[in-house]
Amino acid sequence: MANSLNGINLQALAELSVDFLGKTFAPLRSVARDFTGDPSGSGESVVTRYASALTAQDLSTGYTASDVTSSSVSISLNNMKGFSMGFSDYEVSRAAGDINWLTSVFLQPAYETVVDSIMTEIVSKVVSANFSNATTSAASAFDSDDIADIAGALSSRKVPRGERSVILSPTYYAAVQKDTIVGQANTYGGAEGVREYEGNRVHGFDLYEYTGAINGASATTTSENLQGFALHPSAIAIAARFPAAPADSYVQTENVYDPAVGCPLQLRSWYDATAGKHMVSVACLYGVAVGNAAALQRIKSA
Repeated sequence: MANSLNGINLQALAELSVDFLGKTFAPLRSVARDFTGDPSGSGESVVTRYASALTAQDLSTGYTASDVTSSSVSISLNNMKGFSMGFSDYEVSRAAGDINWLTSVFLQPAYETVVDSIMTEIVSKVVSANFSNATTSAASAFDSDDIADIAGALSSRKVPRGERSVILSPTYYAAVQKDTIVGQANTYGGAEGVREYEGNRVHGFDLYEYTGAINGASATTTSENLQGFALHPSAIAIAARFPAAPADSYVQTENVYDPAVGCPLQLRSWYDATAGKHMVSVACLYGVAVGNAAALQRIKSA
């Protein structure tokens, strides 16, 4: 029989987060993802793979099988990030006893904290030691022409044209939005660029503004003046799992999937009798690994 602790309905709280997650997790679509509902423990590894580029054959004299190669990527589930919040009996009583209301107010910022930790880990891999190809441009000069050049560079390295993305800091994203080609609704073919600040397809790339840490994701990204990056999903791989459920029967758990991306998150609820607090937490077990180095181009300011 499922626990129903202190009036907290985790299923209802999880439903409140669906729309929020679908929007905030969008940049995760840009990388290779291995998400399942299997619970795991910290330190376990997941192996995924990407296909190497192929060369066209002369078939005029017959069909001869050529070798194909896939490269494996081992991802250690070495990050378990989350956020716990606690509400005292006094705080709950001041909210007319509605712990669900208190929790729902703070749950979305808690999700955002977990999202940001995952994205920061991804961005921290985007350094010259892992990805040597780079485009250098000041924010004031960065525009759709630079994205076209990056598209050509990726194609010359035989990176597939499908599923390409550009993730930019707000300053560089704004520079692209101000580009005449992107901004003029009659040129772009829709009103999104002018009305909604969402010119989200440029030269074959999905365009994302990421407001978290890019330049400050690590000391190296700061020193290398990173402001964004263009990539195919094979460049970086992420694996995520639900944390293993606690053995304590007094801890209520609810596993949540973001419908847009499928990243697994686990909600927990319990009452800490010693502290006199109603506790709620959100957590994700994940790992990030470098994939195909040719499939990413760094964008830096200097």
